[in-house]
Amino acid sequence: MKSGMGQPGARLLFAACREESTGAGKRLICTHADSLLNLQVDSLYDGFDGVPVVRRHSRVTNNNNAAIGIEFLSSAMLHGLAAPPEYDHELRIHVATNSWMAEGQWHTFRPSEMGFVENERTSWSEASAGSVGSWSTERYLPMAIVENVKLGLTWFWQIEHNGSWYWEISNASLRSGYADDVYAYIGGPDDLHSAAWKRLGPGETYETVPVAIGCVPGGFDQAVEALTRYRRVACVRASKNESRCPVIFNDYMNCLWGDPTEEKELPLIAAAAKAGCEYFVIDAGWYAEIKEDWSQTIGSWQPSSSRWPHGLKFVFDQIRRCGMVPGLWLEPEVAGAKSVLAERPDSWFFMRHGKRVLKNSRYLLDFRNPAVRAYLDEVITRLVNDYGVGYIKLDYNVDSLQGTELNADSFGQACLSTTVPISPGSKAF
Repeated sequence: MKSGMGQPGARLLFAACREESTGAGKRLICTHADSLLNLQVDSLYDGFDGVPVVRRHSRVTNNNNAAIGIEFLSSAMLHGLAAPPEYDHELRIHVATNSWMAEGQWHTFRPSEMGFVENERTSWSEASAGSVGSWSTERYLPMAIVENVKLGLTWFWQIEHNGSWYWEISNASLRSGYADDVYAYIGGPDDLHSAAWKRLGPGETYETVPVAIGCVPGGFDQAVEALTRYRRVACVRASKNESRCPVIFNDYMNCLWGDPTEEKELPLIAAAAKAGCEYFVIDAGWYAEIKEDWSQTIGSWQPSSSRWPHGLKFVFDQIRRCGMVPGLWLEPEVAGAKSVLAERPDSWFFMRHGKRVLKNSRYLLDFRNPAVRAYLDEVITRLVNDYGVGYIKLDYNVDSLQGTELNADSFGQACLSTTVPISPGSKAF
């Protein structure tokens, strides 16, 4: 039930180490080998100048002539977080819980308050957090801060992945069942927690999701400061317009609630312009006919004739005349169960146990299929070229959960798979 130790991890022997220069600092690559299965495991550390943080991930290559199965593989491991018998007195674990419109609620726990209990031997329990699916922040932020109040040191990490993830804190033993280490396992999707078993064929390579890990003197505030510096150095792309934050009016909240029409929009457009807004966004429902359920018909992305008697472009022209940029709402990853898009082959959609995944009256599109990507490319091109859309609001209202069974070793692995060509006339890819 714990991920802190396993085979062939315990058999790995050091093989090599090298450094490379990167644009932001250096990369250290440590290579280990398992002679029994003929595996090569690379640990990659990216350092950034002036920041006490490294970005780490693991890479395993199967040099055997037979396939192997990966149940879990850490992106990073931290060891020696506390003295094994004293960890509940020494450690404070800071986690941020999330919910709809209640994000980033930080709480502090002793390990035992999260389920990691002391029993004077190796514990079968752990303090842990994780997420399953495509909402990586649904219940927790994918990060944690672990403070050793006795040492005055604080470790921290963030898992840099938009899908499933998992971390745990527990102890391990290398002798007679008595714990001699308190560790943190940090990783992405795995078999036990997110149905992400991986078949690694001969000659194939598999890489874990990256995580950022760091350690600073001090406590919670010093860890947040270091992580913020890391994000600004390593995670934020420079932009000429990053200091400019335009005012955007969206017609959904407290206004039209997914029921837009030309008659309702025109006075809103004038009022938004008068208030100094720079963008005017038409939200959900613009494609559904009046009194039609916009949730179940989503996916065709064609303007409704009953809502726009003079055409959608007419309303966009009014937005531009008022000095604003016209915007439009899309939820491109789904197809409503009653939409024209739902008539496409099963290979377009997430499948589990031979059936399409249906969430919130919507099917989930599988973007590994090139036909799906081509369809959405055409939608964006049409909206920009034919209607003059200057801003697109992308919504994401459905969690994929485990994933899909098509062309994958497991549900969860499908959410990590690279693009696979579709065979002519085939419904699977």
